[in-house]
Amino acid sequence: MAVKRVKSRLEFILQITDYFKGHWEDPEWGRRPSNQVLIALAVRELAQGIQDSAEQKQITEIADRTIAKNAAAVR
Repeated sequence: MAVKRVKSRLEFILQITDYFKGHWEDPEWGRRPSNQVLIALAVRELAQGIQDSAEQKQITEIADRTIAKNAAAVR
């Protein structure tokens, strides 16, 4: 998947959602490190809409750890 620069959060969410479309049918999709990074990026971006700052921070930290762990596994 070629990743292009996006100008807005909505554009980012739409790009990630477009990538998910059709890929979820693959039984292995979501288990690969690259897919885990995409999922965590989407979760992190969606967390920005949570009003409770403590909960938002927790979700963001978990997503960041997931991104770091799986990005290291992507070659």
